[in-house]
Order: sequence, then C-alpha cells, then structure tokens
Amino acid sequence: MRSSGQRFNMRGLAAFAGGAAAAFFASRMLPPFLAQAAGNARAAAGRDPFDMLAQDHRIILSLLEAMEHSPENATFTRTQKLLQVKRRLSAHALAEEDVIYPMLHDAAGAVTDVRHLYADHAEIKMHLHALEMMPKNDPSWGRRAGELRALVESHARQEEEIDFPKLRAALSERETRRMTGNMQREKALLL
Repeated sequence: MRSSGQRFNMRGLAAFAGGAAAAFFASRMLPPFLAQAAGNARAAAGRDPFDMLAQDHRIILSLLEAMEHSPENATFTRTQKLLQVKRRLSAHALAEEDVIYPMLHDAAGAVTDVRHLYADHAEIKMHLHALEMMPKNDPSWGRRAGELRALVESHARQEEEIDFPKLRAALSERETRRMTGNMQREKALLL
C-alpha cells in the first residue's frame, strides 16, 4: 500500500511532466501558428509579401556589406555579423524554398528559374560555411564576405526583377494572402 506521501509525489511528478509537455508544445508549436496568423493579417491589411522578401534582401545585404568592410582585427564583430546573416538567411531561405519556389514552379511554370534559385541557395550555404570555418582575422575573410555579398545581390536581383513579378502575375489575391501566412510560418520555425 502506498503512503499518502508517495501519492503526492506521483501527482506532483505527473503535474510537472504535464506542465513541461505543455511548455514544450507552446514554445515549439505555437510560434509558427501565430506567425501564420500574423502573416494572414498582414496580407489582409494589404502588405505585399514580395516587398517583405525584398526588405529581407536589403537587411541581409547590409549585414554582408558590414562584414566585408570590417577590419581584420574585428574578430568579435565579424563573428557576430556572420551569426546574424546566417540566422536571417536561414529563415528567409526556408520561406523561399518551402513556399515561394514551389509556387513559382507550379503556378508560374518557371522550372528553370527555380532550379537556378535552389542552386544559388546551395552556393550561398557553402560560402557561409567557408566563412564560418575561416579564422575571423584571416586577410582573405573580407574578400570572401564580398563574394558572398555579390552572390546574394545577384540572386536578390533575379528574384525581385524576374521571378517575383512572374509569381505575382500568376497568383490570385487569395493565393497571395495564403502565401504570406505560409511564408511567415516558415520563418518562425527558425527565428
């Protein structure tokens, strides 16, 4: 027969486990759903998803430019900027790869463009990895950051001038609103 102390401990343990499970669910599962709802609200308010992606490009390019022109002895700053770029690029790329590019492929029929855009993302990731592995005071670090900036700049220009207009023309207003919510959901998985 269990004593009342053991029952209390078992109840406490069960309550703790239930609370931990609820906290885990809330911290991992809720943000994407809330972000999707916020994205849907932005779309309903007339916020253009393609402008949001272009704004991401501007922020990322600004961080890359700061990396490129940082002094060799600014190892902490270089590390900090690289982490910011990786985080922003990862969220942005996830939204594009999981939402935008499939829609560009299916709705706009831009099969060749989509393959090129995915390949650009792979090359960008390789540049990021190389920068991460290099000593931050390496004399060629700034040059490598500049190569990454040029690649991202070219990629962003392709999207903003060619691919986003194709997709915008192919989507209905309803599909564009849904795309905005889905984009925000994907970004929330990493941010």
